Amino acid sequence: MRQHLTISPSEAADRLAISELVEAYALSADRRDAQGQTSLFVADTHFVAYLNAKDPTLSQEVHSAKRLLPSSQT
Repeated sequence: MRQHLTISPSEAADRLAISELVEAYALSADRRDAQGQTSLFVADTHFVAYLNAKDPTLSQEVHSAKRLLPSSQT
């Protein structure tokens, strides 16, 4: 049987905000909405991606939310 933990209202609000952020990111990805996804990042974001699970080499590194957009949308 799973034990339920008591959390503060502040932690509950944080968990909900994180869940909504993940859902918004996924929905934007499903819709191929690059502008929507980019709007979820702070302006001076540091984004890294490893696109090949079998290769530990960094595939992409971006240091600005604007640079996350394809060049055709900037």
